[in-house]
Amino acid sequence: MGEDPCQHGHVARHWRELGPPNAPDTEIMQWASQNNAVVLTQDLDFTKLLFQSRAALPSVIQLRLDDARPKSIGEDVLLILIQHRESLQRGALITVKGHMSRLRLLPLSD
Repeated sequence: MGEDPCQHGHVARHWRELGPPNAPDTEIMQWASQNNAVVLTQDLDFTKLLFQSRAALPSVIQLRLDDARPKSIGEDVLLILIQHRESLQRGALITVKGHMSRLRLLPLSD
């Protein structure tokens, strides 16, 4: 926890610092959209919400990893934020598996 949450121009915050821990995913998505934030999650429900809502924002980075600790994924996530900056600003879903990622622009459709 003692690490600087602002690195390389990006600020990372855990939801518990921003809202109630029992907030529904829809509330987290709404907050992220209103605050131009990207949701970084292992929860597949966020992808489901993007499909259901057909929303153009917020962008979501979906981690499909066994070890999602910041020390393990930090470099890869930073690289994704840099490489896909414009897409994330417009609205994107990026799925990360290992050192590979898949980008889909929002809104999602079948």
